[in-house]
Amino acid sequence: MRQRHDKETVERTEVLDRLSRRFGKYALVVGVAKRAHDLKERSHSPLGSTGGGLINRAIDEIAGGQVKIRGSEPEEESE
Repeated sequence: MRQRHDKETVERTEVLDRLSRRFGKYALVVGVAKRAHDLKERSHSPLGSTGGGLINRAIDEIAGGQVKIRGSEPEEESE
């Protein structure tokens, strides 16, 4: 059981490192906090279980591209 927990921790750390390089640490923290707050406010709706709390779910949604952090990535120029 301990090895599984360690593996999940390593995977979570890798995801967070990748996201912090992509968005910047400050933008990532603010984005995760805002999304977790939004999930908490909407908790009356059924949430799918992801095996973690609101913070983990927010991180997973940002990492999966389901939620975007506004203003953190340059927009593509239209021609």
